[in-house]
Amino acid sequence: MVECPVCKQETLHEVLSGKIGGKAQTVLESTVKCKECGHIHHCVLKAEKPVNLPVVISWLDKSRKSSLALGPDEVLSVEDEVMCGDEQIIVTSIESKGARVGRAKARDIQTVWGKRFDKVRVPFSVSQVSKTFSEHILAVPDEEFYVGDILKVGRHEVVIHSIKIKDKSLRMGGARARDIVRVYANIVRKTSY
Repeated sequence: MVECPVCKQETLHEVLSGKIGGKAQTVLESTVKCKECGHIHHCVLKAEKPVNLPVVISWLDKSRKSSLALGPDEVLSVEDEVMCGDEQIIVTSIESKGARVGRAKARDIQTVWGKRFDKVRVPFSVSQVSKTFSEHILAVPDEEFYVGDILKVGRHEVVIHSIKIKDKSLRMGGARARDIVRVYANIVRKTSY
Protein backbone atom coordinates (compact mmCIF):
# COMPACT_ATOMS: atom_id res chain seq x y z
CA MET A 1 0.00 0.00 0.00
CA VAL A 2 1.54 3.27 -1.21
CA GLU A 3 0.15 6.75 -1.84
CA CYS A 4 -0.44 7.21 -5.57
CA PRO A 5 0.38 10.72 -6.92
CA VAL A 6 -2.50 10.45 -9.45
CA CYS A 7 -5.21 8.86 -7.26
CA LYS A 8 -4.14 11.00 -4.26
CA GLN A 9 -4.83 8.14 -1.84
CA GLU A 10 -3.12 5.04 -0.47
CA THR A 11 -3.78 2.19 -2.91
CA LEU A 12 -2.45 -1.28 -3.65
CA HIS A 13 0.65 -1.21 -5.91
CA GLU A 14 2.56 -3.88 -7.82
CA VAL A 15 6.36 -3.79 -7.37
CA LEU A 16 7.97 -3.78 -10.82
CA SER A 17 11.60 -3.51 -9.70
CA GLY A 18 13.52 -2.47 -6.62
CA LYS A 19 16.23 -3.05 -4.09
CA ILE A 20 16.30 -3.57 -0.33
CA GLY A 21 18.99 -2.19 1.95
CA GLY A 22 19.64 -0.52 5.30
CA LYS A 23 21.05 -1.52 8.68
CA ALA A 24 18.93 0.05 11.42
CA GLN A 25 15.93 0.26 9.09
CA THR A 26 14.81 -1.76 6.12
CA VAL A 27 14.69 0.55 3.09
CA LEU A 28 12.88 -0.50 -0.09
CA GLU A 29 13.59 1.66 -3.16
CA SER A 30 11.33 0.55 -5.99
CA THR A 31 9.38 1.31 -9.12
CA VAL A 32 5.71 0.54 -8.56
CA LYS A 33 2.49 0.44 -10.57
CA CYS A 34 -0.84 1.55 -9.06
CA LYS A 35 -3.47 -1.21 -9.26
CA GLU A 36 -6.26 1.41 -9.42
CA CYS A 37 -5.14 3.77 -12.23
CA GLY A 38 -2.05 2.02 -13.69
CA HIS A 39 0.30 4.98 -12.99
CA ILE A 40 3.99 3.95 -12.68
CA HIS A 41 6.16 5.88 -10.22
CA HIS A 42 9.22 5.58 -7.97
CA CYS A 43 8.88 5.29 -4.17
CA VAL A 44 11.04 4.75 -1.09
CA LEU A 45 9.59 2.82 1.88
CA LYS A 46 11.27 2.65 5.28
CA ALA A 47 10.44 0.21 8.04
CA GLU A 48 12.21 -0.53 11.30
CA LYS A 49 13.71 -4.00 11.56
CA PRO A 50 11.78 -6.50 13.68
CA VAL A 51 12.75 -7.10 17.30
CA ASN A 52 13.51 -10.71 18.35
CA LEU A 53 11.98 -11.32 21.76
CA PRO A 54 12.98 -14.23 24.01
CA VAL A 55 9.97 -16.44 24.81
CA VAL A 56 9.60 -19.13 27.47
CA ILE A 57 6.95 -21.61 26.28
CA SER A 58 5.30 -23.94 28.80
CA TRP A 59 3.50 -27.16 27.89
CA LEU A 60 2.15 -29.43 30.62
CA ASP A 61 5.09 -29.79 33.08
CA LYS A 62 7.93 -28.68 30.76
CA SER A 63 9.27 -25.32 29.57
CA ARG A 64 11.58 -24.41 26.73
CA LYS A 65 13.05 -21.27 25.18
CA SER A 66 12.16 -19.83 21.78
CA SER A 67 11.94 -16.41 20.13
CA LEU A 68 9.28 -14.21 18.55
CA ALA A 69 9.86 -11.50 15.91
CA LEU A 70 7.66 -8.41 16.14
CA GLY A 71 7.80 -4.88 14.75
CA PRO A 72 9.30 -2.49 17.35
CA ASP A 73 6.03 -0.56 17.77
CA GLU A 74 3.74 -3.61 17.87
CA VAL A 75 1.92 -3.91 21.19
CA LEU A 76 1.80 -7.32 22.86
CA SER A 77 -0.69 -8.04 25.66
CA VAL A 78 -1.27 -10.83 28.16
CA GLU A 79 -3.91 -13.25 26.72
CA ASP A 80 -2.85 -12.48 23.10
CA GLU A 81 -2.72 -15.55 20.89
CA VAL A 82 0.38 -15.48 18.63
CA MET A 83 2.33 -17.84 16.40
CA CYS A 84 5.81 -18.56 17.74
CA GLY A 85 7.54 -20.43 14.94
CA ASP A 86 5.04 -23.11 13.98
CA GLU A 87 3.32 -23.22 17.40
CA GLN A 88 0.31 -21.26 18.56
CA ILE A 89 0.87 -19.82 22.03
CA ILE A 90 -1.13 -17.66 24.41
CA VAL A 91 0.84 -14.95 26.24
CA THR A 92 0.68 -15.49 30.02
CA SER A 93 3.16 -12.84 31.21
CA ILE A 94 5.34 -9.98 29.90
CA GLU A 95 8.46 -8.47 31.47
CA SER A 96 9.13 -4.86 30.49
CA LYS A 97 11.62 -2.50 32.14
CA GLY A 98 12.20 -4.96 35.00
CA ALA A 99 8.52 -5.41 35.92
CA ARG A 100 5.63 -7.68 34.95
CA VAL A 101 3.10 -5.75 32.87
CA GLY A 102 -0.19 -6.44 31.11
CA ARG A 103 0.93 -4.97 27.77
CA ALA A 104 3.97 -3.30 26.20
CA LYS A 105 5.53 -2.30 22.89
CA ALA A 106 7.92 -4.92 21.51
CA ARG A 107 10.91 -2.54 21.77
CA ASP A 108 10.36 -2.35 25.58
CA ILE A 109 9.92 -6.09 26.26
CA GLN A 110 12.72 -8.16 27.85
CA THR A 111 10.95 -11.55 28.08
CA VAL A 112 7.61 -13.09 27.10
CA TRP A 113 6.10 -16.12 28.83
CA GLY A 114 3.47 -18.19 27.12
CA LYS A 115 1.90 -21.59 26.98
CA ARG A 116 1.30 -23.75 23.97
CA PHE A 117 -2.24 -23.26 22.81
CA ASP A 118 -2.84 -25.72 19.99
CA LYS A 119 -4.19 -28.05 22.68
CA VAL A 120 -5.41 -27.27 26.20
CA ARG A 121 -5.61 -29.46 29.27
CA VAL A 122 -9.20 -29.83 30.48
CA PRO A 123 -9.33 -30.99 34.12
CA PHE A 124 -12.11 -33.35 35.22
CA SER A 125 -13.38 -34.30 38.68
CA VAL A 126 -14.98 -37.72 38.23
CA SER A 127 -17.32 -39.10 40.90
CA GLN A 128 -17.98 -42.79 41.46
CA VAL A 129 -20.45 -43.46 44.27
CA SER A 130 -18.64 -42.04 47.34
CA LYS A 131 -15.20 -41.25 45.90
CA THR A 132 -13.95 -38.60 43.49
CA PHE A 133 -10.74 -38.63 41.48
CA SER A 134 -9.05 -36.20 39.09
CA GLU A 135 -8.38 -36.82 35.40
CA HIS A 136 -7.70 -34.62 32.41
CA ILE A 137 -8.03 -34.74 28.66
CA LEU A 138 -6.33 -32.73 25.92
CA ALA A 139 -8.66 -30.81 23.62
CA VAL A 140 -8.51 -28.19 20.87
CA PRO A 141 -9.10 -24.73 22.47
CA ASP A 142 -12.41 -24.18 20.62
CA GLU A 143 -13.78 -27.70 21.26
CA GLU A 144 -17.05 -27.44 23.17
CA PHE A 145 -18.16 -29.51 26.14
CA TYR A 146 -21.83 -29.62 27.18
CA VAL A 147 -23.66 -30.69 30.32
CA GLY A 148 -25.07 -34.13 29.49
CA ASP A 149 -22.22 -35.13 27.14
CA ILE A 150 -21.02 -38.71 27.53
CA LEU A 151 -17.32 -39.23 26.79
CA LYS A 152 -14.33 -41.38 27.68
CA VAL A 153 -12.01 -39.93 30.34
CA GLY A 154 -9.11 -42.17 31.30
CA ARG A 155 -10.49 -45.72 31.52
CA HIS A 156 -14.05 -44.62 32.29
CA GLU A 157 -17.07 -43.48 30.34
CA VAL A 158 -18.48 -40.41 32.10
CA VAL A 159 -21.44 -38.03 31.85
CA ILE A 160 -20.88 -34.30 32.49
CA HIS A 161 -23.18 -32.81 35.17
CA SER A 162 -21.62 -29.33 35.54
CA ILE A 163 -18.86 -27.15 34.11
CA LYS A 164 -16.90 -24.50 36.03
CA ILE A 165 -15.74 -21.51 33.99
CA LYS A 166 -13.90 -18.44 35.34
CA ASP A 167 -16.83 -16.62 36.94
CA LYS A 168 -19.60 -19.21 37.31
CA SER A 169 -20.73 -22.83 37.21
CA LEU A 170 -22.90 -24.12 34.39
CA ARG A 171 -25.61 -26.72 35.07
CA MET A 172 -27.01 -26.33 31.53
CA GLY A 173 -25.39 -25.50 28.21
CA GLY A 174 -21.71 -25.71 27.47
CA ALA A 175 -18.35 -23.96 27.19
CA ARG A 176 -15.23 -23.98 25.03
CA ALA A 177 -12.20 -25.89 26.33
CA ARG A 178 -10.16 -22.65 26.55
CA ASP A 179 -12.66 -21.18 29.05
CA ILE A 180 -13.08 -24.23 31.30
CA VAL A 181 -11.59 -24.28 34.80
CA ARG A 182 -12.94 -27.76 35.66
CA VAL A 183 -15.53 -30.26 34.41
CA TYR A 184 -17.54 -32.30 36.94
CA ALA A 185 -18.74 -35.71 35.80
CA ASN A 186 -20.10 -39.01 37.05
CA ILE A 187 -19.12 -42.46 35.83
CA VAL A 188 -21.81 -43.89 33.58
CA ARG A 189 -23.47 -46.87 35.24
CA LYS A 190 -23.89 -49.89 33.03
CA THR A 191 -27.06 -51.86 33.46
CA SER A 192 -27.95 -55.18 31.89
CA TYR A 193 -31.35 -56.64 31.16
